[in-house]
Amino acid sequence: LWKLTKSTKPFRCQIRNGPVLSLRPVPAPDWNTAVEIFLLRIYDAGKDAHVRKIVDLGGNIGYSCLFWCSTYPNAEVLVFEPHPVHCDLLDWHVRENRFQDRVHLVRAGAAPRPGTATLTDDGVGSSVVRRSESVASLQVEMVDVFASIGCGPVDILKMDIEGAEYPILQDPRFDELAGRIRCLIMEWHVYEPSHLGPEWCRERLEKAGFDVQMGLARGRQY
Repeated sequence: LWKLTKSTKPFRCQIRNGPVLSLRPVPAPDWNTAVEIFLLRIYDAGKDAHVRKIVDLGGNIGYSCLFWCSTYPNAEVLVFEPHPVHCDLLDWHVRENRFQDRVHLVRAGAAPRPGTATLTDDGVGSSVVRRSESVASLQVEMVDVFASIGCGPVDILKMDIEGAEYPILQDPRFDELAGRIRCLIMEWHVYEPSHLGPEWCRERLEKAGFDVQMGLARGRQY
């Protein structure tokens, strides 16, 4: 009813036997994102009580963190998110669901090296600007994702960072990290010529030792 009446106020609800969510009205894509994660379960890596460490590159407003904390009771999530509004909403979701001791938020973007970048202010589709564009943007911090993840096994790594996946995949250190990842879930993007596309991503991941399966999310392959 909230969606059909086109309410301009956020809607708070609780997933049956699951977490509490706050959904912003359109044009925010929160409704579609919640459907993908909690109904279609696009980040479900299967029931496994031994999942301990999850790394989330591109946490958005925190639905993925809530899904994993609810699905894997022994897991901790290290999440990277550069957009300040998304970070605040992610933090609210974590506190509201009492997952503060299991979710560790890095308020920065994942990159091969530390620094700053210009991020388009485009909600869930916000991406690092690599050329001059006349769009709303903001400066954000970037961190060396390889150093930030540290050593040890990673049970699930999710990568949905609007084109910033390519520098990470191209970094020589990715092969060593890949050897410690049990399951990698990622969405590829093609927004500009430097984005190499799905076949390159498939070949790169296969070279790193993954058995690659293609799926669908938001009408695009991942």
